[in-house]
Amino acid sequence: MKKKEGKVFEDNLQKSVEQCGEKIFFTRIKDVFIPPDLRQRVKVTKNDYDCMMFARSHLFALELKSTKENRFSFDESIIKQHQIDKLLEASTYEDVISGFVMNFREPENRVFFVPIQEFVDYQNVAQNQIKEHKYISKVNKSSIPIGICEEIGIEIKGFKKRVNWHYHIKQFLSEAIKKFR
Repeated sequence: MKKKEGKVFEDNLQKSVEQCGEKIFFTRIKDVFIPPDLRQRVKVTKNDYDCMMFARSHLFALELKSTKENRFSFDESIIKQHQIDKLLEASTYEDVISGFVMNFREPENRVFFVPIQEFVDYQNVAQNQIKEHKYISKVNKSSIPIGICEEIGIEIKGFKKRVNWHYHIKQFLSEAIKKFR
């Protein structure tokens, strides 16, 4: 069975961390699959976010998202409110940097780290249709487009090997710690 694109992205990011030449603790929180016919009868706790990474005395709480679109919908099926809440909670601790790592696969596989507070600020402007805001790109009331991610996030550069992608984790760590600590 072929892996979903989102899981391939998660694997590529994890391999990039392992191969970056720096000692980084990285753990993915496993999703529990429940067959559709059992979902109404079985309750499983929801993961707060996808992974945690500890590097350079900072903890990163990260929710990884991947799409072939040029935007991520705010729909609960895509970005879950409990994930936003848990990332916000994590960000209240000293030396914790939390947010979304957003992978836009098409047309050229660009990846951005969007800190949770910046995401929430944008979502508030977008959904409440606040006319005065700081964004240059078009504000979309139902999603966060790649243009906004360029403005409020950090691009995690990478390159395609043969099949998989490798991301420059050391560069990302330096930029994120400098900008968001």
